[in-house]
Amino acid sequence: MALDQTRASMVKTEVNQLQPTLTGLFRTLWGCPELPGMEYESVAHLTGFLQSQGFVVELGTGGVPTAFLARRGDPAGPRIGILAEYDALPGLDNTASAARQGSGRRPGHGCGHNHIGPANCGAAIAAAVVAAKLGLPGEICVIGCPAEEILWGKIALQGAGVFDGFDALLTSHGDYQNGALSRPCHAVAMGEFIFRGDSAHAGMGAARNALKSAEDAIAAFLALMPGRFPGINEKHVFRSAGIMPGVMPEEVRLWGSLRHQDFEAVLQAYQGMKETFLHIAAKTGVTVEERFIAACRGYLANEVLGHLLDDCLHHIGPPAWSEQDMAFMAALSDVASPGKPFDLHREIAFFDDGIDYYGQDDGDASWIVPLGRVNWAYPTGVPIHHWAWTALSGHAASDAGPLMATEALALAAVELLAQPEKIVAARAELARRVGHQKISVVPPGITQIMQTDPLAFWEARW
Repeated sequence: MALDQTRASMVKTEVNQLQPTLTGLFRTLWGCPELPGMEYESVAHLTGFLQSQGFVVELGTGGVPTAFLARRGDPAGPRIGILAEYDALPGLDNTASAARQGSGRRPGHGCGHNHIGPANCGAAIAAAVVAAKLGLPGEICVIGCPAEEILWGKIALQGAGVFDGFDALLTSHGDYQNGALSRPCHAVAMGEFIFRGDSAHAGMGAARNALKSAEDAIAAFLALMPGRFPGINEKHVFRSAGIMPGVMPEEVRLWGSLRHQDFEAVLQAYQGMKETFLHIAAKTGVTVEERFIAACRGYLANEVLGHLLDDCLHHIGPPAWSEQDMAFMAALSDVASPGKPFDLHREIAFFDDGIDYYGQDDGDASWIVPLGRVNWAYPTGVPIHHWAWTALSGHAASDAGPLMATEALALAAVELLAQPEKIVAARAELARRVGHQKISVVPPGITQIMQTDPLAFWEARW
């Protein structure tokens, strides 16, 4: 579909004017990486930017301390929400260089959320300015969504009714391709299990060995999975499992995460994991306490929004990487994935086949409000959730992708206000896909601790 050239030109002008500020914010947020639920400095930078551009900002939206809602425009018209993320990942700090140079303990932007927050805020600003100049009725909003990495922020906001009343949601993310997405991602369920036994000198042993029980429990569940829960993807870590071999720990914490395309299959597997852990622990008298974290559906595709974003991206073109950008990414890729050929998606494509490997906490939201997503590409030799992704996120070589996304989201938002029939079509598609299913949020188990003492969660003492 040919886009309106006047509107597209106006959006490009606004994005170009914002570009120096956006790239500055990419670096600023990268320099203050904050754990999920603790993103106060990042929120201050983003909301200050939005307020300077005429947005009215509400902090602590939905009872989520590091969430925010920023609004500009005419609330009598369509209401378009653009999602912003800004949390970092534990243990992934690194310098913006093609080498592993970091302590391995501080947070780092190994998922590129230092780009998503500014880029998506910039899209909202550009769209709101153009809509005002054209006299288009409608409101452009930024929904500041913390704690995506632990599957909490958007689920908590949805449970609080923050997404109610929106006509469409738009967002972006770095990945391994440039394009609009109209395919599902995985549903996820995860929780922390606390095994408690006796502390003792390791040489003497302990009748109630919490560590051995936890190790046996996860081994039993993994052995059970192929027959009872086929296709489930399982990942786990021991967040607390002792400090030295000579002291048997009295408490062991296992954080387990399960993924599958089917939400019900994930929930059944999670229940099976819980039951298996209880059964194994009971054999030795070890106690197990479940601390449910969260569960979320996978993304529900929307072809109407997907094709609109695809049109916008084809009009804009792929990221404008320089030769210097390419050289840095090639060097970083060679260090992070030695022996692997350098590969970077440099075109624009529409992705509507298969399923994405990740889970997103906006999955549930996409089942109640049409959601459109844009991706920009990183080299395949730079692993996501890895120190190398942090390194690239802090380097100017990473700017071209999110800037492309800024323009695409802004243009799509303007087109939705100018052509409200597209919103009607997107909502009709959503209704067809959902059918008679009753969509309700599974209440997260970490809401209270994240609202009152998120550091306790990260220190594994909640």
